Amino acid sequence: MQVNQLIRQHFPGTEVVGSNYPPTAMNVALSKVASFGSMAAIAVSIFGDKIFEVLGTPMPEFVTSMQANKMGSCMGAWFLGNMVQTNLLNTGAFEIYYEGKVIFSKMQEKRLPNIPELLASLEQAMKSSVHPPEDQPRRAIPTAPEPEVIEQTDFF
Repeated sequence: MQVNQLIRQHFPGTEVVGSNYPPTAMNVALSKVASFGSMAAIAVSIFGDKIFEVLGTPMPEFVTSMQANKMGSCMGAWFLGNMVQTNLLNTGAFEIYYEGKVIFSKMQEKRLPNIPELLASLEQAMKSSVHPPEDQPRRAIPTAPEPEVIEQTDFF
């Protein structure tokens, strides 16, 4: 949010639009697997004795201990699953584009920009581009490329 205010202060009339950078297709798939694993662990915590009884196999020791503490097992599976999903879907991207041209890319530079560097790069991009008519705002867009379309059948 500070970058938004800074750009608007130094370049009045510039529109700043934020968006999320899409994670890779592999990370999306792994995130779905983590979600499934979390739900499976919760189901085993609650219904493990019945599941293994229907399967006709002896209940493993870890399932017995999960059932002895159902609340703790369910909460642990839920929090661990959400943590794994969040980390898989987090790209850590901070990408700045001006009229489709990359101004700064944290993914390429492996660092965040400093303020003077960001303002200088944006000013240079604004000077070198064709300006829109006065009645249309200029756009400095911290955004991402179009996400890949992922079909549900690709995973399960």
